[in-house]
Amino acid sequence: MMDRAKRVPLSGQENISQGKSRKSSQKTNKFAVNKASAVTDVRKSRVQVKNKGVQTEIGSLDHEMCTSEEPPLEYWKVLAEQRRQALAETLQENEELHSENETLRKKIAELERRLENKDYFAMMYQIACNDSTQDQ
Repeated sequence: MMDRAKRVPLSGQENISQGKSRKSSQKTNKFAVNKASAVTDVRKSRVQVKNKGVQTEIGSLDHEMCTSEEPPLEYWKVLAEQRRQALAETLQENEELHSENETLRKKIAELERRLENKDYFAMMYQIACNDSTQDQ
């Protein structure tokens, strides 16, 4: 019995549901009218796919590298080139760090020499001050 009560619309609900259907049909009509813009959007998206910076298709070599039991020779060439570049960058960085390290060592040696000179002159100054006070 409750099912029948739910199915029977109350007064005013028919108008609301009809209004909703009119609105939804109007929305559908908006989309139908804008078919030309939809075609333009599709064309724009195709143009974007043709961007050379974006890879959209799997190359045969990439596919072969991913699916074959044993990688092809080209895979090892690509891998070796990447490793060579990484090693070259690391070697350059190590050389720069080595030269910076040498510069810092020389600077530390110079500062230690100055520190020894400062200590010597401070001691000589104290002796000179003590001698001048004792003479008076």
